[in-house]
Amino acid sequence: MIRKILLCAGTGLLLSTGSLQSVPGGIFHMDTAYGAESSIIETMSIKFNTTFGDPEEIPQPQITISGSGVSIGDIYYKTEYENWKPGKKVRMEITVDAAQGKYFPVSLGRSKCRVTGADFVSAKALDNTTMQVKVNYTPVTVLGDTALAGWSSHDSEKAVWKKVDYAPGYTLTLYGNDKVVKRMTVTSNSVSLKEYMTDPDKIYYYQVKAVPVTAEQKKYLKEGEFVTSQEQDIDDSAEEEKEHAATSQSCSTGPGVAGSLKGDNFVMPDGTLAVNTWKLVGGIWYYFNAEGNRTRGWFLYGGKWYYFDGNGYMKTGWVNTGNGKWYYLNPDGDMKTGWVNTGNGKWYYLNPDGSMKTGWVNTGNGKWYYLNPDGDMKTGWLYDKNIWYYLNNDGSMAVNRSQDGWYLGADGAGRKE
Repeated sequence: MIRKILLCAGTGLLLSTGSLQSVPGGIFHMDTAYGAESSIIETMSIKFNTTFGDPEEIPQPQITISGSGVSIGDIYYKTEYENWKPGKKVRMEITVDAAQGKYFPVSLGRSKCRVTGADFVSAKALDNTTMQVKVNYTPVTVLGDTALAGWSSHDSEKAVWKKVDYAPGYTLTLYGNDKVVKRMTVTSNSVSLKEYMTDPDKIYYYQVKAVPVTAEQKKYLKEGEFVTSQEQDIDDSAEEEKEHAATSQSCSTGPGVAGSLKGDNFVMPDGTLAVNTWKLVGGIWYYFNAEGNRTRGWFLYGGKWYYFDGNGYMKTGWVNTGNGKWYYLNPDGDMKTGWVNTGNGKWYYLNPDGSMKTGWVNTGNGKWYYLNPDGDMKTGWLYDKNIWYYLNNDGSMAVNRSQDGWYLGADGAGRKE
């Protein structure tokens, strides 16, 4: 015998009736067999299963449903996938379809619509056989590795490395002669190690990796891999000699017990010329050669290159020596090579001969970077020779992925999706 039944809004109760009269309050009408209350879907479970992928990859979750007579229909993300960020909740709307002969109540609470791997928001019927479930999902990722790890150009005992996308902190281990000196966790991409680098007979270096810091961050972030920095030798003969000169010689350019400048020479109190030595005069460093004359131009000392201008002044910072090339000299005067952050928030790359690089460069880590005509590293979109490329936040060229509606191939070239 076929009877008409009504599902009362908000109650889940079935009432028998013999007609299809309209009933206020959002009551659904449906035909079903008499006494078949089991046709009402009372419970279901939705699971969001996320597997951490490659570093800096933000995987989409696998969504499964269990329950009698239910299946997943459409899935809608309120935030476009390209804009997902680890730890930033994404609202998802999932359509659940009822099997033939099955019907949904007006709504299900969190105890009846069990959600794991995401946060339940609501479950409301769109009609008798369709329910919309809303959840907040938290994207996850494995933190990447820093592209560069070195030392500040302004402070030889300050560790500096390139930021890693989404990284809230970093674990750093300082080594001296390959033995652990200090372990620490920091929340910036630089830290002074001066208080730990105290032994002039040791060669220091550090390893650094991106890590989550708080218990909450550890739910959606996995730590990256260690990257080893360049070595730093604080037993620098040039610096020792310069420090000795600074403390033992007068800074006056006039006569005195420590000697004085006369023309191209530095004359000692006994009338002899200072030779093969550094002198700090009036806050300016000079090097006097074997003949006692001021050194000019490039000068190799202690395995490092220094540059002196036409007056014999030791230069620091950016310098153009007249050959159309730019070089960067550390605050101690020695020439820098490789990546350098000069304190203006920009990164530059200096060739093995110290000259500043522009255009495309592969630094040997398998990644390509682009340096603007002024030498600073490019990030974001780049249009070069009629081709669009995308440079990640660390400057590396993006490959084999989508970005802003474009697909970037193995060679980095973008094409509209």
